[in-house]
Amino acid sequence: MFIAGDAAHIHSPFGGQGMNTGLQDIWNLVWKLDLGLRGHGNEQLLESYGAERHPVIKNVIETTHFLTQAMGTHNKIAQLLRNTIIPMVSRLAPFQHAFVQRLSELGVDYHGSPIVEGDGKRFFDESLRRGKGILGHFLLLLDDEALPEAKEPAQQLVESFHEIVELRSVRGHGIALVRPDGYIAYEAHHQDSAKDLAEIRSLLERQTDRIGESAGTEAA
Repeated sequence: MFIAGDAAHIHSPFGGQGMNTGLQDIWNLVWKLDLGLRGHGNEQLLESYGAERHPVIKNVIETTHFLTQAMGTHNKIAQLLRNTIIPMVSRLAPFQHAFVQRLSELGVDYHGSPIVEGDGKRFFDESLRRGKGILGHFLLLLDDEALPEAKEPAQQLVESFHEIVELRSVRGHGIALVRPDGYIAYEAHHQDSAKDLAEIRSLLERQTDRIGESAGTEAA
């Protein structure tokens, strides 16, 4: 059973977080269900929904609770501090950036997820806009100037997971694995493609082990 949106978390409307949070729940879940229903995703992939979304929801509830207390306080001293400090701080560029990132939820990441290596941030890049988008695949992004000794193993990895992984050349990105929901599962900018591809293969097998097993059997 999976619960999302207002059924999973109810909190103060301050900050307008309810709809954004519910939509992100579904955005996180739907591609995992799709892979699971098509026989490509295993139980660990499905269980990652709760592991990834729970910290985000906790943060949203803490934020809306703080805003509710700050904006609705009846304490005169607290009101004075609120009315004095907030206008001053809100003019600072770092505060504005952090505030927009938090309320827009563009700053959400999935670091610590069992199916992510690294920060797990959203992949913002013009390369995803050129008519193809993500198309429900993992994207293995490889620098378009990568050497043949990196391109050939990358192509072999994609062939092992051909139903769910697509290889694309992107300028200046090293190597990265982008999930179907647009978050980065793995990223590296150094030149150790063999190590990076091995880690990416392990990461894919961790959540789609049936494909990994069949690939290993064919290779043997």
